[in-house]
Amino acid sequence: MKKLNRIFLTVFASALFLVSCSDDDSSSEVSLGVYDNGTFVLNEGNTTTSTGSVSFISNSGAVEQNVYKNVNPTGVSLGTFLQSMFFDDTNAYIISGSANKITVVDRYSFKFVATIDTDFANPRYGAISNGKAFVTNSGAQWNSGEDDFLTVIDLEDFTTSKLDINTYTEKITEENGKIYVGNGYSEFGTTVTVLNPATNTIEKVVELGFSPNSFEEENGILYVLGSEKFGKINLSNTTLSGTPITISTSPTALAKNLIVESDKIYYTVNSSVYSMNLNATVAPTAPLFSYVSNSQFGAMYGFQVNGDKIYIADAGTFSSPSKIFIYSLSGTLLNTINVGIGPNGFYFN
Repeated sequence: MKKLNRIFLTVFASALFLVSCSDDDSSSEVSLGVYDNGTFVLNEGNTTTSTGSVSFISNSGAVEQNVYKNVNPTGVSLGTFLQSMFFDDTNAYIISGSANKITVVDRYSFKFVATIDTDFANPRYGAISNGKAFVTNSGAQWNSGEDDFLTVIDLEDFTTSKLDINTYTEKITEENGKIYVGNGYSEFGTTVTVLNPATNTIEKVVELGFSPNSFEEENGILYVLGSEKFGKINLSNTTLSGTPITISTSPTALAKNLIVESDKIYYTVNSSVYSMNLNATVAPTAPLFSYVSNSQFGAMYGFQVNGDKIYIADAGTFSSPSKIFIYSLSGTLLNTINVGIGPNGFYFN
């Protein structure tokens, strides 16, 4: 099982255009494609090449499995151990870690666009800035950090090059023309690298004092979570603000999956969901809710918050179709949906 942490986090583009129609200046929504209003679920798959897939849940509640294969029945395989997805205005980029490639599709029709398969070594997550995609790679030596690097993709022609970071490269995000790379992997690495995407140069490395596994920006602050601590980086001067908050001191209670939504911070600890205010100075002691999983390794395998809903993916046995659960913000179970094998991430189109 390739994926350790998801995530999540990525670039989202508007899915609706409004156009003027008739003489009374009324407006109507123009569909950009079949998949322009809903949620993609990325299913990691297992060691069988054809098991990686994408499910789609429309805003009306209709569910479609194997979207890529349905749209591209004779197309090249997505590969297996699908790691993550990221977007630009028109395309979706699907990372296959074990196949060392990215499959590019139109984000609204899911029609195949291209395969990018150079300069990868266990690719993980991607972000876009300055006409380029930046993709983290864990290299051939897991947990070493010595051979981690970024793949830089020119989005005009999909040509690639490598950019050495010289430490762990895992989660990645773009904000206000800068690229932020989490230098934490399985409790190794304790920094965030700030990259100038115009020049492909490192501007600063911020020491956290803990290993980051997820982060998200809100109002000029990069909120960063580790398995035991939580901190904030002020992006105006890229310095750590205050003293990190202790989340947990238990070696078996590992915090991950940080999401910022509607001025709240959400994260998970094992099979429980927690929430706190953006300006909180202590971590909550009680969860919003918990769920029961029978999966040995796949509990809380995917997590996301969007609007008034919380999404949880449970990977089950990694050998048969799995389930996702949709909850209200108060922890009421709203829906259970069957998806593909090993769901690990949610992406809102």
